[in-house]
Amino acid sequence: MKSKMKKFAAFLNKNYFYVFAVISLIVPDIMLKYLVWPKVYSEFFATVVPLVFDVCWIFIVLLGALFFLPKNWGRAVFGIIGGFFIILSFAQYIYFQIFNQFFRISSIALASEGGEYFSYAISYLDVRVGVCTIISLLCLVVTLVRWNPTTFQYKRKRLFVLLPVLGLIFMHIYMQPQLFGESDQDWDSWSKPRVIYNEFSDVNKGIDVMGLYQFTARDIYKSAFGGSKYGKEDFEKVEAFAQKKREASSENEYTGAFKGKNLIAVMLEGIDDWMISEKYTPTMEYMMENGINFKNYYAPTFGTGYTLGSEFCFNTGFYTPPSAVSAVNFVSNSYPYALPKLFADAGYSSNSFHYNNQEFYNRGILHKSLGYEKYHSFQDYGLPDYVAQADSNIMKYDEIYNDMVKDAPFFSFVITYSGHVPYTFDDAKLALAKENHPELIDAGMFAEKNNCLILARDTDDFFKELLARLEADGILENTVIAVFTDHYAYGFSDQEKLLEYNKAVGDDLMYRVPAFIYSPALEPKAVTKPMQTADLLPTLVNLFGLYDSSCYIGEDALSENEGFAYFGNSAWLDGSVYYVPGEEAPKGQEERVKNGCERVRESLEINDIVIVGDYFVKAK
Repeated sequence: MKSKMKKFAAFLNKNYFYVFAVISLIVPDIMLKYLVWPKVYSEFFATVVPLVFDVCWIFIVLLGALFFLPKNWGRAVFGIIGGFFIILSFAQYIYFQIFNQFFRISSIALASEGGEYFSYAISYLDVRVGVCTIISLLCLVVTLVRWNPTTFQYKRKRLFVLLPVLGLIFMHIYMQPQLFGESDQDWDSWSKPRVIYNEFSDVNKGIDVMGLYQFTARDIYKSAFGGSKYGKEDFEKVEAFAQKKREASSENEYTGAFKGKNLIAVMLEGIDDWMISEKYTPTMEYMMENGINFKNYYAPTFGTGYTLGSEFCFNTGFYTPPSAVSAVNFVSNSYPYALPKLFADAGYSSNSFHYNNQEFYNRGILHKSLGYEKYHSFQDYGLPDYVAQADSNIMKYDEIYNDMVKDAPFFSFVITYSGHVPYTFDDAKLALAKENHPELIDAGMFAEKNNCLILARDTDDFFKELLARLEADGILENTVIAVFTDHYAYGFSDQEKLLEYNKAVGDDLMYRVPAFIYSPALEPKAVTKPMQTADLLPTLVNLFGLYDSSCYIGEDALSENEGFAYFGNSAWLDGSVYYVPGEEAPKGQEERVKNGCERVRESLEINDIVIVGDYFVKAK
């Protein structure tokens, strides 16, 4: 007995690196599980399924490197894979803290776009995630230093590796419809683990159901070999959806009201509801009170990228699919009913304007695909970087203004920038805004809130100068200005204070942001029903008499239809109910909840078929 104990102790002393190897890879997933997943969908993270997936993948990697590669090659491969997942889990954590969602592997190709905001992202670092990451890295280092594969017979090697492989295969089958869950025909099937697993369309719930390693493996496989999953039957669903909308739609008092007028559409960067006031944003306040004010407008986020997602939806009428990474993935799609293309077909000149260069989010190509003649970066006009970032500077340059209003009738799409993060320190645009409005600096106010309000004033100065120049040139009367915010101030470091400022009673209601349409001769109107980004294009299409709105997933916000808005977690609200999946339906509203959930499911399905399936090309 003593001899056996000595042998076992000697074995442990020689092979204790196995323990450190497992710890180095299991900690990253545990970190996400306990620090992030409960915010996603707490029903799933407590189950054993993702843990079993993790264990199988960890042992496949470890045993594969030990038994099928020479010592140094095995050490290198395990080190690379381990380091990759430690860094990946750290990045997923930081990304989730900012955007409330995870990202897909192919988003790594867009990492350079976010590089300039690295210091801001690090501000979201939690001590616990730092400790977990350090533990993982130290364990990985010990593993690599002590890497000493034990010699086994070939058959025993095969047996060891076969066990986790069989386990992974079993778990994959277990998650299929035949062996797990109820019918996928149920109205709430989209919320079930097996459907989430099979459809692979929701990143947050996907990691929740599968764990970090299985999700990443499926992500890589889907990206490399997934191809288009849509065909004739799916395209027929889109046609039926459009026909149903066509039969239900009708003209209203606003149909064609702006036909032939110019349009300047402005997407505001990070301007939240609580920033609008006569003191801080007098011009926007005036335009809201004297135009069509959408007081219950929401800017939900799907896919990757808050600003780009809203930009894509406004122009196409469709969201970036939850199953996708970014709108950049769809630059080669056909968009015959995108807003700039419809205006171009009506004889308008169509141009877009923003601070960032053409390579950022590949906007130079994306905007061409959407139908714009040209994407104009303010930097292309010779403006230094620090000057081009400030919205108050835009109208000071005649060349920019002239390009916006040339070749009437015109449609110009402007994306502002002053409201962009950071809010916690004085970058160039905030320093300029404070220099322009020292009277707004309030030492008694929470500094970050004060900074946001001052930045909002810098954006407001753009509108003040724009209106003045349009009026001086005699074209204001014939110009419509449509304004909407891309997202709420998600970069605000104190989320509890942000909830308080927004007066939001649910996390999804944080997405309520300003949206309005202004024209001098317009009868003031307050629209109080819920609406969302996807409703903007159908509304403008009707106002300018461009096309019927049946081919979009949104609704004309000025129609008599009841308002509706939904979010990335499939929560939704209409005129009387706010429902979050997993919660009990309000008493007496069970049928309304069922219909609302079915509406969300159908809209997301149609959205995915149109964009991922490139419907307008492949359905022909």
